[in-house]
Amino acid sequence: MLILDTLGRDYGGGCVVRSVGALRDYWKRVREMPDFSIICRPRDDELPAAYFRLIRESVDVFAVIEEADRYCSPYGIEDNLKWSINYGRQFGQSLVGCARRAAAVSRTWTANSDWIVAHQTQEPADLDYLSQFGFDAESLKDLPPFTWEMSGNSSLKFP
Repeated sequence: MLILDTLGRDYGGGCVVRSVGALRDYWKRVREMPDFSIICRPRDDELPAAYFRLIRESVDVFAVIEEADRYCSPYGIEDNLKWSINYGRQFGQSLVGCARRAAAVSRTWTANSDWIVAHQTQEPADLDYLSQFGFDAESLKDLPPFTWEMSGNSSLKFP
């Protein structure tokens, strides 16, 4: 698994890399190992670009993108990420994007999503956006902490 931990606060239990060279080196060594995670904690924009390039070049990869709206907004998408969003499923690429603001994520991502998971939100623009995917805006306002609702059309199972 590859994890882009943009703020450097959310993940443990894997090998932390902070440079493009370390990302490539570790990936070559651990690619075939089960249950191994590489956690990218970028200091600049060079590592996220290499992270998205590595995903695009990989087959059967599971990748998490924290702060997804930073790389995939309605106004622009990093090129390699866009390719993986549009065509990656043909190569076994599974992408999970996490964003604080649902309306700040590109429609390209949501159009290619199997599921959208939402937590409590009060922001009117996000509620309007999520209601387009079948969410009940009123119920999203009152969700207890650490609970969620899901919308999607997939035969895949979500734990």
